[in-house]
Amino acid sequence: MDFTLSEELQMIRDMARDFVTNELLPIESQTLVLDGQPGKRGAPIPVEKYDALKKKAIGQGLWAMTAPEALGGGGLSTLGACLVAEELGKTFVAFDFGDIPPILWDANAEQIEKYLKPAIAGEVQVVLALREPNSDEIETRATVDGDAWILNGTKLVEETDVYLVFAQTDEGVTCFVIDNVKSQDGRLVLRDVRVSASNILGEIGKAFALGKKYQNARLIRAAARRIGIASRLLEQSSVYARDWKSAGQPLSVRPLVQRDLADMAIEIDAARWMVYHAACEIDEGQAARESAPRAALFASEMVQRAIDRTIEIYGGPSGAADMPLVRIYRAEKKSDSRILEIHRTRLAQELVVGGEQ
Repeated sequence: MDFTLSEELQMIRDMARDFVTNELLPIESQTLVLDGQPGKRGAPIPVEKYDALKKKAIGQGLWAMTAPEALGGGGLSTLGACLVAEELGKTFVAFDFGDIPPILWDANAEQIEKYLKPAIAGEVQVVLALREPNSDEIETRATVDGDAWILNGTKLVEETDVYLVFAQTDEGVTCFVIDNVKSQDGRLVLRDVRVSASNILGEIGKAFALGKKYQNARLIRAAARRIGIASRLLEQSSVYARDWKSAGQPLSVRPLVQRDLADMAIEIDAARWMVYHAACEIDEGQAARESAPRAALFASEMVQRAIDRTIEIYGGPSGAADMPLVRIYRAEKKSDSRILEIHRTRLAQELVVGGEQ
């Protein structure tokens, strides 16, 4: 397996890196509220600024890169998508180059024209509405009413144009494309919302089957983003260790600091190659059933250790308290504990199944 990046992939990675450096990092302070609440994010990017960023991304060919090329997207490979995700992980600005939930790629002809093509063109934004506030299970319910469906429930999702809502039906979980409601304060409240049967994505009761073939690709893209997070933490920690002096000497001469920096660098490289390996498997048509959860688990644990080491290098929690990047990602660390267990369970299941074959 050759991990040498083609000139095209290197160009895409460098374009994404330049966009993050020149366009997103300078506006981080505008999207963060420093009010003493660890990890609290501010308002989304102002509409005018977001539209300007989107226009630039479209002009540079960075928009909807993972969408099918036949429909106007970039047709980017899984490895290419991971390279872009790593660069985006270096900022906490919520901008993703028009990422579209891949289950929409299985839309029917009418839905492609109405939703997918406009999303690829940057005219509408589509998000997956899966998470719910009170349960790990899907409690949102859809019931038949003539030639339509009535939906009731609450989803945790930011305001957008189109939602892909997963809801329970008598036949199982079904995905509905909804564009006639709006969320507020991070919640999409559905109260007797009427949805046409033509807005069902895929088959009734088979919503989870829609995304199964894209699951591992999305999993390692998330892992790649964590590599970006850790890379920026390493960069900032290295600069701090070099510039901050104690007893007349920079922190970088201390053995414990040197160990932390070296371990961060080694683990970042290890995670990166694990992600590349899984991405290449997927691009070669393999399922990556073991390599994808393995990479996701290692990257998630790696970034948590990077956060802890950064805090130690900065002199403990009090020293890093005003460091926005640490505050943001430390809050994410709290939400990662359950994700880690999911990855670990998936990997264990694949290893057991593989051992029986």
